[in-house]
Amino acid sequence: MSERRQVVKNKDKAVKTKGKKKWLKVVGFIAAALVVILVISSVAAGKNVGLQVYTTKAFNGEITTNLNTSGHVGAEDKKTFYAPANVKVAGIGADKGDIVKEGDLLICFDERAVEYAKRQSELESKISKADFNSNVQQNNEQKVKLAQAEADIAQYQAQIDNYNKYIDDLTGGIEDSTAAKKASLYSKMYDIQREINECDLALQTPNENTDMEALLSKKTAKSNELNKINNELSMLSDYKTEYDWEDLLKQAKKDLADYETKLSEAKSQKASAEAAIVNGSKVTGYQLNNEKSQLLSEDAGKKYEQALNGIVADFDGVVSQLSVDEGATVQEGTQLMVLESFENVCVEFQASKFDLETLAIGQTAEIEISGKSYTGKVSKINHIAEQNNSGVPMVGARVHIDNPDENIYLGIEAKIKILTAKEDNVLLVPVEAVNIDNEGNFCYIIENGILSKKYVEVGISSEQYIQITSGLEDGSEIVTSALGGIDLVEGTPAVAIPEQ
Repeated sequence: MSERRQVVKNKDKAVKTKGKKKWLKVVGFIAAALVVILVISSVAAGKNVGLQVYTTKAFNGEITTNLNTSGHVGAEDKKTFYAPANVKVAGIGADKGDIVKEGDLLICFDERAVEYAKRQSELESKISKADFNSNVQQNNEQKVKLAQAEADIAQYQAQIDNYNKYIDDLTGGIEDSTAAKKASLYSKMYDIQREINECDLALQTPNENTDMEALLSKKTAKSNELNKINNELSMLSDYKTEYDWEDLLKQAKKDLADYETKLSEAKSQKASAEAAIVNGSKVTGYQLNNEKSQLLSEDAGKKYEQALNGIVADFDGVVSQLSVDEGATVQEGTQLMVLESFENVCVEFQASKFDLETLAIGQTAEIEISGKSYTGKVSKINHIAEQNNSGVPMVGARVHIDNPDENIYLGIEAKIKILTAKEDNVLLVPVEAVNIDNEGNFCYIIENGILSKKYVEVGISSEQYIQITSGLEDGSEIVTSALGGIDLVEGTPAVAIPEQ
């Protein structure tokens, strides 16, 4: 614990705390009574005798203040090692408490298992890339099919429009009633033939909504109608117009039916291609998933490469924690070992709110560890307090050890003495000469044979002396105590006994 001088306030008079034993108080009381009797006797006899007090003189000198406390030796450089991947521990090169050197192999992993896992990760990355390329290629092929189908639809529709006009012209030129009847029969025949073709196409490319039974029934009915028309046409087969328009009309309608079938097929191809093409967002998703897979594979490759190299010490130090056994299979991120440096060591201690009033980074310190002395400096003061076992808020702090050697053991207790302040050529008085009351700090002086208070401003203090910043001068004579330990009271007649 930190050592501090405490001063107690009293509302009626100044009281200075002293570590006197009870028997000294009794002796002091007896001596005080004798002194009072002597004083009374002297006054009665007409003699000018006062309370005998010890005095000393203020002087210029050097003063230092220290914070004495204790803590435990710790490492300022510490590294925690974690499993770089899902691996099996093949060997452990250092146990807890062992000293290791920079570059020492601390933990090694099963190389065959690591190589297998690395190869598996690489294959998964290649599969992901191949899937992405396949999806992109398939999407591009469907886009080409869509473009071709749209071009075919435009071409077939134009041909159909032309044939319809041509058929209209041929039909208008046939004036003979028989020829007109034949034309009508041919028109019906090709209409029916077109419907039969559509049935055949639907039967060849069915989907989930196709009613096969209805299509077959329709095709049979249309075939019967077609047979009837053929019979009627056979009866009129010997009649032809002068320019054989019937043959031209027959061929035109046949060609029209062919183009209509092609148009239907092209529309079906367009619908199929449109359904197979994925939108831009989905293609972007394919690309992002592929990039993610490549990144994961690269990251896994680095981790497995690290696992092949094993866990190696980054600096000279001691193994302070070992959390794994040889032969264990560990998951990525599992803590394996903690290595603490021997080169950068410190003493970690707890500072109270009173200590913080004088504690500062950079202050020099004397350190004692196992009977050996070291030097150091305050290197860290935390900015958060934590309660100790007694519930008192304490702030963690650290003193860096300048000259560590092989005799230092991490975790061992150390005593530290921190120089918190130092003043040269300042006015000093003994600690016991300074008192305090409601008005402030003061010293007793003798004025005209009477004890008087002299208020002063104080600076830093040590175990023996207090700095006086105002109120006294070099050589000022002040009272330190009374003969027999009697309490000093302002206004009491006093006689000085200079201290030797």
